[in-house]
Amino acid sequence: MKAARKALLDFIKSDISKANIQLCFACSDEEQGPEFELVSISKNVASEFRSLVRDWKRRYNGVETGDISLSKYDPQAVLRSHELEWLSLERHPEIKEQFEALADLTELYEFSADDDFINRLRFCAVILKQRDQPTAYFFRFYTKSKELSRSKRFGIFLKDGQYDKLTETTFLFDAYFDCLVLGDDLFISNKDGFHKIFRFYEMLKETARETLDLIEQHVPIANFSEFRTACMGHLQKVSKLKNIAGKPYLDKLTMGDLKAVINKYDLPIATVGKGTSEKLEFSQDDRWAILKLLDDDYLESIMTGQSYEANSKRQLSE
Repeated sequence: MKAARKALLDFIKSDISKANIQLCFACSDEEQGPEFELVSISKNVASEFRSLVRDWKRRYNGVETGDISLSKYDPQAVLRSHELEWLSLERHPEIKEQFEALADLTELYEFSADDDFINRLRFCAVILKQRDQPTAYFFRFYTKSKELSRSKRFGIFLKDGQYDKLTETTFLFDAYFDCLVLGDDLFISNKDGFHKIFRFYEMLKETARETLDLIEQHVPIANFSEFRTACMGHLQKVSKLKNIAGKPYLDKLTMGDLKAVINKYDLPIATVGKGTSEKLEFSQDDRWAILKLLDDDYLESIMTGQSYEANSKRQLSE
């Protein structure tokens, strides 16, 4: 992550006053990846996006001073306003493949705002090209509801001394970006937007299936099929399984270990059977209990001596 931090700081310190700025919209559906179209924008619009990028750079300039923390992407951790997450695209080529078409904008069709494209609109990309810097790709989740004529809101404008309703196709933009790509480094400032843009939860599901197979091998759960169904049907549980997949102790757990934690923290997890046939019992009344147990969500404060459940935690060291 040291090299990613340097790349980010180099970009933040760079002068973008002469950077070439382009805007692209992307539409997609569940059956296919993003389809991009290039939006023809005026110098004034380019200037507005340049201002948004400058605001983003000022917001995260604290990475250098430590006022903004830069951490590895953790699907379960809450991303707070003073945090930025990093993900390596070398390890996630399936994400990079989704915007490879942006490498050559001359190959894209010009945005025509036809109904089919707008109905499938998913995100926009603001692209900055400048000398001696990698191309910067800013992504923002976007829906057709932000097209003013399709929104419940409406706009009016002054014409010949009278205000009339704006009927021309008009798109609304806010002052935020969800993520930034520099080379093979992806920086996340809004986790929910990032997940939606790249359908990352769908990718997590494959890891979740593999993790459940591993859990079934090493953790005795009496009604495992019910446990599997409950996990795969809930996106936050799928994210939780991604965390569990990285635990080095999963294949070493014994019923003794599990019961010790259950008893210490008085967890609502029952067991059935005795001796070597004893198993955990998944309960529909608390579908998170076993997942929290396997993710080591319980801790004891060295300052107060009290026990806690960690709703969101980020590993400090590896």
